[in-house]
Amino acid sequence: MKITKVLVTPSYAKELLEKNTKNRRVNDVTLNRYYRDIIEDKWKEDTGECIKISKSKVILDGQHRLLAIVKANKPIYLHIIEDLNDEVFDVIDTGKSRNSSDTFKIKGVKNETIIPSSINQYTALSKGKTGLDSRSELMTNSQLLDLYYKRENFWQIAARKSSNWYNQFAKILTPSQIGGLYAYFYDISSKDADDFMSMMCSGNDIKNNSVNLLRTKLMNDKVSIKKMPRDLRFALIIKTWNFFRKNEKPKLLKWDSNLEKFPKAI
Repeated sequence: MKITKVLVTPSYAKELLEKNTKNRRVNDVTLNRYYRDIIEDKWKEDTGECIKISKSKVILDGQHRLLAIVKANKPIYLHIIEDLNDEVFDVIDTGKSRNSSDTFKIKGVKNETIIPSSINQYTALSKGKTGLDSRSELMTNSQLLDLYYKRENFWQIAARKSSNWYNQFAKILTPSQIGGLYAYFYDISSKDADDFMSMMCSGNDIKNNSVNLLRTKLMNDKVSIKKMPRDLRFALIIKTWNFFRKNEKPKLLKWDSNLEKFPKAI
């Protein structure tokens, strides 16, 4: 590992960016904030923040600062750390928070905008919740990657199916919600999970009337001004899954949080 203080010119910034083959998506708000600081001579040196470059020339931290130098066409001094291990990418903190999609993208994972959130949704449902809301419950990028690599092929297939079901279902549920539900049900029965998600999202070949009841509720909620709470939405989906699995055909589909526990898929 080598640390040097360098006057980074626009041409040198371009050179570093061109060598980097795994840029994450650019955040315009962050880029423009850095750009204004440079143009208005408000950029502060020696803050301890460094441009971090891996042994394979991937920019682990500092992409937005380099882009701002190019945009401002004005050199500034920066500390540069070189020859870092590529594996440290997902644990580095940056001026722009690196979300899980950024980490998955830099690792070369396809469908990086769907899979991390799907894994989070799946984990929450497996714990009897509809989401991981508190900071203490959220999984780190490293944990998400570990879970992904344990079932890499499955998550890629799930992401592709989720995208298709998302479009078939008039975008009523997000791809990550669909992906999380699919994985949750898949652990119970892979065949039933495919059948149920296809029926719920496409409306085709429905084998249990509870699915029609669910689709009606979700579609009505889509156009309603007052949206149903997330807990209610997921509870109704899980209850419908249970009706489908038991081949029960209720006349009504409802869930009262004051009278019933959050349902568990069977």
